[in-house]
Amino acid sequence: MIVALLLLAAVDAGPDPAQAAWERRDADPGALDQAVALFEEEAQRSADPAPLLLGAARARRERLRRTAARADLDPADAARAGSEEAQTCAADARRSWSAWFPAAAALAAQRPPSEVDAQIGAAGAEALYLEAVCAAAWARLQGFTPLIERRAELIAAFMRVAQLAPDLDGAGADRELGALLAALPAYAGGDLLQARSHLESALRRAPQDSRNRLVLARTVAVKAQDRALFEEQLRAVAGDGAAEAAALLQREDDLFGAAH
Repeated sequence: MIVALLLLAAVDAGPDPAQAAWERRDADPGALDQAVALFEEEAQRSADPAPLLLGAARARRERLRRTAARADLDPADAARAGSEEAQTCAADARRSWSAWFPAAAALAAQRPPSEVDAQIGAAGAEALYLEAVCAAAWARLQGFTPLIERRAELIAAFMRVAQLAPDLDGAGADRELGALLAALPAYAGGDLLQARSHLESALRRAPQDSRNRLVLARTVAVKAQDRALFEEQLRAVAGDGAAEAAALLQREDDLFGAAH
């Protein structure tokens, strides 16, 4: 009888409101904002806030992506909104893995990032990844110097995620590492060969994810002035990334000079 009553109560309660809003994000224009607010509100009341904060970070990252893609926003307004979103996304993600791995969080002020991240287990992989992705997005919006200043923690985070969950987000850790190492100057640890290696690893793990080809083309191929690699990757893009690939191919002569 008690079990039956508990099951009935679970049915009556329905799906979690925050998760339900997240799952409606593509069909309902307001659902993403609802998901962010609900995940964060529920986390404040929960004895186990880590998964709720992870949900909030996921939703904020998606909102950051959508803000960056909006053509109707003034660039200054988009950068300001993106900066705020990226900071809060990173903070929510950090609070998530800190709740799961408090010993790692306690080391953060005392030890190098690589030693801290080594204490984070598989349950915290996505939160660590989202913190680094959003922190890198924030740094890029501030200018090149903040990205250089935060390179050690970003590289350490992506390296740890590549160990814990290499297939996460379409081999996202290798993709982000590749993009970062291609962007950094050599004196700050940038390395095109390593960048290409990470991006090719991402492509092997997730060949269907167009982001891996797009990042390889617009970072390594352009910086190395490897026109053949640029064309090879972009012409293989289909699906969601096809429009971006076509736009990059239209800029080919600007990026490489007129073909002879």
